[in-house]
Amino acid sequence: MAIFNMSSYNPGPFILVGIPGLEQFHVWIGIPFCVIYIVTVVGNGILLYLIAVEHSLHEPMFLFLSMLAMTDLILSTAGVPKTLSIFWLGAREITFSGCLTQMFFHHCSFVLDSAILMAMAFDRYVAICSPLRYTIILTPKTIIKITVGISFRSFCIILPVMFLLTRLPFCRTHIIPHTYCEHINVARLACADISINIWYGFCVPIMTIISDVILIAISYTLILYAVFHLPSKDARQKALGTCGSHVCVILMFYTPAFFSVLAHRFGHNVSRTFHIIFANLYVIPPALNPIIYGVKTKQIREKIILLFSTKKLFNQTSMTMYNLSNNAGPFILLGIPGLEQYHIWMSIPFCFIYLVAIVGNSILLYLIAVEHSLHAPMFFFLSMLAITDLILSTTCVPKTLSIFWLGPQKISFPGCLTQLFFLHYSFVPDSAILLAMAFDRYVAICSPLRYTTILTPRTILKIAVGISLRSFCVFVPCVFLVNRLPFCRTRNIPHTYCEHIGVARLACADISINIWYGFCVPIMTVITDVILIAVSYTLILSAVFRLPSRVARQKALSTCGSHVCVILMFYTPAFFSILAHRFGQNVPLTFHIMFANLYVIIPPALNPIVYGVKTKQIWDKVILLLFPKGTQ
Repeated sequence: MAIFNMSSYNPGPFILVGIPGLEQFHVWIGIPFCVIYIVTVVGNGILLYLIAVEHSLHEPMFLFLSMLAMTDLILSTAGVPKTLSIFWLGAREITFSGCLTQMFFHHCSFVLDSAILMAMAFDRYVAICSPLRYTIILTPKTIIKITVGISFRSFCIILPVMFLLTRLPFCRTHIIPHTYCEHINVARLACADISINIWYGFCVPIMTIISDVILIAISYTLILYAVFHLPSKDARQKALGTCGSHVCVILMFYTPAFFSVLAHRFGHNVSRTFHIIFANLYVIPPALNPIIYGVKTKQIREKIILLFSTKKLFNQTSMTMYNLSNNAGPFILLGIPGLEQYHIWMSIPFCFIYLVAIVGNSILLYLIAVEHSLHAPMFFFLSMLAITDLILSTTCVPKTLSIFWLGPQKISFPGCLTQLFFLHYSFVPDSAILLAMAFDRYVAICSPLRYTTILTPRTILKIAVGISLRSFCVFVPCVFLVNRLPFCRTRNIPHTYCEHIGVARLACADISINIWYGFCVPIMTVITDVILIAVSYTLILSAVFRLPSRVARQKALSTCGSHVCVILMFYTPAFFSILAHRFGQNVPLTFHIMFANLYVIIPPALNPIVYGVKTKQIWDKVILLLFPKGTQ
């Protein structure tokens, strides 16, 4: 509610001035900014590519380095493009929601960078002080826990900043004398007491980073203690050499960061221009980090040289493709083990339900496209749900029917990865779309007069892009996690389609990271959606039960009926299936596969029926479409 109440105080956008006093030099200042940003994107992109494709770099140190590269890309991309648009195009306007988004990612990336540097210090401590226990301590499971922990910590630290800002009334100037939205600078525009903003914005993040610095200092104290107890000078130099890149990055990150924060808090006599120029130097560490690691880390330096050597690159690519084609393909999809004699009969309901899903969702999409009365946010989200359901069912059912009718079917490794990606990719957007529809119902019931001002076409487009991008980012790692595995045992998959864990279990290598990523990350994403949906409906029910008449309450609740039915149909079997896969070791494999197949065909078929029957606007249009003469 806070963010919606805020919009009444902030009907217009903020204006980012750039660097006050240097406006005439903006065009020239933009050139080094652009060069540094390009170096950041290219350098960190190459680093991420090398770590992803080179098995020799699949070690804890390089995994933490890939996290640092991703965070640096987020940090730079959150600010630099907007800064360049100010310098070169004079595009100074930024919406309040855009300002909050930029601020969140900027501050969150900063805190996350600090935590990653602490994790890398711990990695060096274990490698030098307990080398024989390195692989035992830093297992894939431990690395995932560290990753989730530092990400969650950063989120929890910065999220309150957003709420502290949304509570403020901005009834004075909307001009921000900066190149990006920064917490204290935005808060100072408010016409209210901002003491809590100042103290939270200063104390909590700084205390967090100070704790990181103290732990890093402790790690390096123990490292130095262990190094100077080594018997030979060569051993000491070799041990310290592995820490050189990390120490350089630490100094580059913390020195200007502390100076900038302290200058903001206590440097009242320092000119504003100096503050802003210094604050914009945050673009330098993300550009230098990959260069430092590329120069000072032997493994990365060798891989970069190999990457830019044309002949070697060609040979390496050829060998990689050769190994891939010989290592992982084709697989054999067996269908439902134990029920082979019933495959032909099972195909009949499968085929019928798939046709219902295709026809039902197609009619829904057609009606929403041609009927102007259905061009509302709720129906736009419904069309997204229909498209995702079509992708989900079409990814699996045609291959399943070919198995039922023609026997076990071959599928190439790239085909298996493609099916795996679209299958899992469709699951997370479905969940996010249901969340967006819950938000739509919340606004429609709790703020009906502001429905059209909140859910504008631009907002809906942002939600749609955000849903797609989030799902892509969640499941692309699954493809790489499967692609890295060697498959030297059986190629028979006891299933009707390629599923992440089902394929990974055929590998002759450790798949702990596959199991934990495949279980934790998507489930945490979906659980977040469920929690937010529950919050939305709690607020909806609170608003509905305050309505004066019973008729008004029934009318308000009836608009949510279809959505609630679809939510129950989607989440109940989904959670049951995932938990059975993770913990149901005693459940027969036949049951797992039957349940997994019912999940990919039944909700996509029932969703358009539920909305067609329970939503009056759609029901009327369906009747008009199918029986035009009778209706007339």
